[in-house]
Amino acid sequence: MQLQVQSLKRKLVIVALLTTTLTLIFSSITFTWLEYYLTRQDSERQLTTLGSMMARHSAHEIKAGHIDDLQETIRSLSAHGDILSGCIYDISNHLLISYLRDGPSSAESCPLEGHPDSNDPRQWVFPIQYNKNVIGTLTIQATNDSLNKRLQQFGAFSIVISALALLLGFFASSRLKELILRPLHDLYATLKRIAQDKDYSIRATRETDDELGALVDLFNSLLHTIESEHAALKENEARFRKLATFSPVGIFQVDTQQTLQYVNQRWREIHQMHGDLPELERWFGCIAPADLDSLRDAWQRLTTYQESIAMDLRLLHRDSTQTWIHLMASSLNDRDGEVIGYLGAISDISELKSAQLQMENLAFYDALTGLANRRLFKNRLAKSIKSAQRTRSTLALMFLDMDQFKRINDSMGHDAGDLLLQEVARRLSNCVRDRDTVSRIGGDEFTILLTDVNHTSDVLTVAEKLLEALSRPIRIKGQDITTSVSIGITLTPQDSSDPNTLMKNADLAMYRAKELGRNNVQFFSEDMNRSILEHLSWEQEINDALTANQFTLAYQPKISLRDYHTTGVEALIRWHHPEKGFVSPDRFIPVAEETGQILAIGRWVLERSCTEMRALLQSGALPENARIAVNLSARQFAAPDLETVISQVLQESGLSPSNLELEITESTLMLDVESAIATMASLQAIGVRFAIDDFGTGYSSLAYLKRLPIEVLKVDRSFVLDIPDDTNDMAITAAVIAMAHKLGIIVVAEGVESEDQVNFLRNNLCDEGQGYLFSRPLTLQQLQLFLREAQTATLK
Repeated sequence: MQLQVQSLKRKLVIVALLTTTLTLIFSSITFTWLEYYLTRQDSERQLTTLGSMMARHSAHEIKAGHIDDLQETIRSLSAHGDILSGCIYDISNHLLISYLRDGPSSAESCPLEGHPDSNDPRQWVFPIQYNKNVIGTLTIQATNDSLNKRLQQFGAFSIVISALALLLGFFASSRLKELILRPLHDLYATLKRIAQDKDYSIRATRETDDELGALVDLFNSLLHTIESEHAALKENEARFRKLATFSPVGIFQVDTQQTLQYVNQRWREIHQMHGDLPELERWFGCIAPADLDSLRDAWQRLTTYQESIAMDLRLLHRDSTQTWIHLMASSLNDRDGEVIGYLGAISDISELKSAQLQMENLAFYDALTGLANRRLFKNRLAKSIKSAQRTRSTLALMFLDMDQFKRINDSMGHDAGDLLLQEVARRLSNCVRDRDTVSRIGGDEFTILLTDVNHTSDVLTVAEKLLEALSRPIRIKGQDITTSVSIGITLTPQDSSDPNTLMKNADLAMYRAKELGRNNVQFFSEDMNRSILEHLSWEQEINDALTANQFTLAYQPKISLRDYHTTGVEALIRWHHPEKGFVSPDRFIPVAEETGQILAIGRWVLERSCTEMRALLQSGALPENARIAVNLSARQFAAPDLETVISQVLQESGLSPSNLELEITESTLMLDVESAIATMASLQAIGVRFAIDDFGTGYSSLAYLKRLPIEVLKVDRSFVLDIPDDTNDMAITAAVIAMAHKLGIIVVAEGVESEDQVNFLRNNLCDEGQGYLFSRPLTLQQLQLFLREAQTATLK
């Protein structure tokens, strides 16, 4: 029987009994051996004394020859019960007389001639001396009967005592078992009850003041801690469930076995699901097929590498409708870092997607014809050029301008002009392939991008087809109208691989077609390259202007549309050429951007504007929170030392970073969004603010817009110019303002030139305005005067 498998009660009894038994056995053996030793010593001492006395008495009797007296002497041995025989021999070892306890027939009779055996432990030999001379020998032979009998009596007594001790030990161990185990049993019963009832308010009862009582107190203290933590946990769980129930986003939890464990009410509402929780695969089955692979890949990365998910998906319903959702999910880990499940949230972004789609339609498609607009066309052109470079194919870019459109528009009215443009757009689209792009980039200007061109003759065939299609009369308002177009064509990579250069080449070829009588087709040629030479000339003159300090700055105030106070100024570069006079920035900035001279120009603008802004702030001409807005070109923004340059300029000028606002165009940001975000975040960290300039003329994504750390959005003047005459511009501007405010972005309208525009902007809660209605660009002295007059008017 193994002790380990016994109960605690039986273990205590067994240990107590084993201890008692071993102790008694050891004690009994010890006392028995001691009794044996002492009794034997006493017996031997008695025999030795008796033998010595008899030897002395026998000496006189032998000497005197009194054999009868000698017989009486030896019979005295009968007084000792252990003596078997006694023999007296003379000097010659002849038997003189003997004593036999059991009579003459005893096996222990004395031999006639004595030869004592000194090795026999039962025989004692005593010499008989007279006057110190040995005259005989006394031998005594004895047994251990009395010793054995005493040992038997002692053994029986020991057994009785041991039995009584074992019995007492058993009763003592049973009592000890009760004293020790009863508190432990109470603790066990208490724990069992707590485990069954999940009631942490139960407490164990303390019955003793010893270590077991202290153990009960410690146990109760631990229960109190567990009860407090359990109550706090239940309270937090209840709070979480309440928050999850009323959360505006759908919350779900998945375990490590890929099973949905929990979803809140909002999750069910978004999915239009009720009843039991669906399986994960069934949930995946609700995702649009176009998004399903992306979701599975993202979920695989989440479960394998614990990569968080953040993506937009389309959710399909039973009625064939779909809902756009934004999904976020991440792993749940325990304190050891082990994954214990996954937690996620979904948001219904259908309205945001709808607004984004509406904005994209307004931003990328022409509202009148439905064709791609300039922004979308240039984006497709850039992508097609990259694709053509990879596949070594050819692209053709056509630039079309309607002949005499203004005459038709003026004579028949704008409604007729709009109908004419719509029909022209339809005929152009019918003449090209689906993969080709037709766009309207201006009033009566169209562009066509032909991809995968095999031969130049194919492009000419398409162009002639276009001329023929548009030569047929168009019936508008009961009248047949005949129109024509002039077409300019450029090819890539033959002419260029730069989108802007290709647009310029096609434009030059189109003007050449007009010069040759309109209604014809012209390909770009080197004869049209005069502008390139002019470009080189401008490059040299820009270098001279930098060296001769011909550039100056003008400042155009930005006005609050709430109370009309000046919130800041925009720095604008001006070039007063010694021979050509005033040179528009639109003329030399593109050249400087292409040649890299914009970096030197940009640094000069930063240094001069920050220094002069610092002086205006110190003089009190502008409020402390006013900002100087400085335009950054694409090349400046991409420069690796941008942050260093700006930090140096701010330090040298003494201008606070909070007073500097950097303006960047949409197209600049979209060149490399991730890099743009990193650059802007780095500069924003030191206090510099960012604004998107000319918003609406470039290409941007709302998804990226909400990620960009921008604080100001400037609506391009092209949208403000025709307010309130153009309802499309009004719709776009109002939508941009509302969208920006939703994102917490300040809106500045550019090109404000009339009170009607101001009223429209104020009604749509536009924050600031900038334009000739408030002030033209001013020199520093003119700006100081403007600010003084504004302050005086405010005081009045």
